[in-house]
Amino acid sequence: EVFEDKKQRERWLGITQAFASVGGLFVTSINLWIISHGKDLPHLGLPLLNNATDPSSWRYLLMTGFFPAIPIALMLPFVPESKVWRERRASGTMKRPSFGALFSPELRRTTLVTAALSACAYGIAFGALQLTPLRISPGLPEVADHGKAMGPLRAEAAKLSEAFVAAPADSPERAELLTKLKENRAAQEPHDKAIKQVGSKIQLAQEFGGLTGRILLAVLLVVAITRRSLLRLFVLPGLIVAPLTYFYLFHQGATAFSFGMALCGLLVVAQFSYFGEFLPKVFPIHLRGTGGSFATNVGGRMIGTSMAFVTSTMVAPMISGDPARVLPMHIAKAAGIVAVTMFGIAFLLSFFLPEPKEEAAKE
Repeated sequence: EVFEDKKQRERWLGITQAFASVGGLFVTSINLWIISHGKDLPHLGLPLLNNATDPSSWRYLLMTGFFPAIPIALMLPFVPESKVWRERRASGTMKRPSFGALFSPELRRTTLVTAALSACAYGIAFGALQLTPLRISPGLPEVADHGKAMGPLRAEAAKLSEAFVAAPADSPERAELLTKLKENRAAQEPHDKAIKQVGSKIQLAQEFGGLTGRILLAVLLVVAITRRSLLRLFVLPGLIVAPLTYFYLFHQGATAFSFGMALCGLLVVAQFSYFGEFLPKVFPIHLRGTGGSFATNVGGRMIGTSMAFVTSTMVAPMISGDPARVLPMHIAKAAGIVAVTMFGIAFLLSFFLPEPKEEAAKE
């Protein structure tokens, strides 16, 4: 709304969303660096898990999200209000947003369909893509031996930790268990590092795909096609790409799997950019924030993200046949099933998606 010219608005929307993926590339690259140089980093008073000699890499990675948030918080009060908001507020014609208005006869279908589509996009992201670096990539052929070696070591560490907690304080037994825990951690470290490096490289491929998806959507926005057709350009290929990636390319090695993950990232992140451009056009000005928040937060973050639980806790154990023995290959199959289901539902929902009204587009 800050930019009145349609072309200028769409150009800056594309640039802004592209930088969201640039941030993902930055964080993933930093994670790879942290994994390789973690031993050289200062501890900064960070806690040590299971008597490890160095803090977990994720603790350093978390700082890459915390520190950039500080200047953002400082700049937010200076973001200009849009002209249309200022004019309507000054004239007294600006209506107050109402949650109930989202379910009025005029907006009910828009509200429910956009929330369901957002749930599908987030469902693919959290039920498949986000599980891949840590839960699925350890099963790739390149690191399968590392994953097998980690299993017994983790089981041993769990038993040692339990015995360590139960042992009397300052007892010789407790000191001996502490030594064994440190030895166990040292034995895990090379395997853990190898697995994390491969997972981060898979994540990097996905982020590159996501950036490409945002750029591709920005280009396609200037093409005179309906918004329904535009969404299907990123949903229909997913019905092929998702099962191909998780059912077949996963078993072909990290290079092939990275290519598939890049395509999956392209198709999913492009949908996120799509909703960023589409949602403000299908709700009245005074309901744009409310309608967009309902679709993203209720549909996406409350319902869609639950697919991570469905994949790892419901579908994967059914595939393995033993909830206590769920392997990366089982989670890969489960992720493929959940992803293709979400793509399929999104395709069906696209037929009920309302096109933005011409006057809404002009606003």
